[in-house]
Amino acid sequence: MSQLEALTITALGMAVVFIGLVACIAFIRLFGRLSARIAWGEEGHGHGAPAPAPVPEPVPAAAPAGEPIPAEVLAVISTVLQVERKLYLNRPGSRVTIRRSAPRP
Repeated sequence: MSQLEALTITALGMAVVFIGLVACIAFIRLFGRLSARIAWGEEGHGHGAPAPAPVPEPVPAAAPAGEPIPAEVLAVISTVLQVERKLYLNRPGSRVTIRRSAPRP
């Protein structure tokens, strides 16, 4: 094999690799644009559905100066929060809100 043939094979190999990389970039951009136009359902994917307007967070009210929360209630609240965190951790923007209601008579 002569030096000219070796350089030709090297140049052709580099050209094939370069063209393959450019084709990969083109396909990735094409699929990105296509996924942005498709509505993926409730969770959403890409930028198909516009994001809802941000809701201002309410100012938390001061806890009434009364008796402390029982340990059983705190255990239930922490268990529910742990389950919610494990189930819905992958949903962006999800939030758990706990409101303390007035004591029942």
